[in-house]
Amino acid sequence: MVTTTGSTSRPIYPVFGPEYDQQLINMLVELLRLRDQTTPVSPVSVGWTTSNVTTDRAIDANSTTTAEIADVLCTLIEDLKAVGYLSK
Repeated sequence: MVTTTGSTSRPIYPVFGPEYDQQLINMLVELLRLRDQTTPVSPVSVGWTTSNVTTDRAIDANSTTTAEIADVLCTLIEDLKAVGYLSK
């Protein structure tokens, strides 16, 4: 895919030489193309707040506590707010 700027044209996505795995490069370029076509998601709701959170992104399903589950849930909420899926 090529875009034109004035009298010059340049690839929209990077072009890699033969020393790279072409199949992997094609997959990466396709992911970039799909990402560029994705419509930004609007926040689903407002007013999500958390407090007294210890960032935790792991749960041992065989041995956990209510506090650990709450920390993981709050970490997920904060991560979703950071990328715009939930509104602050």
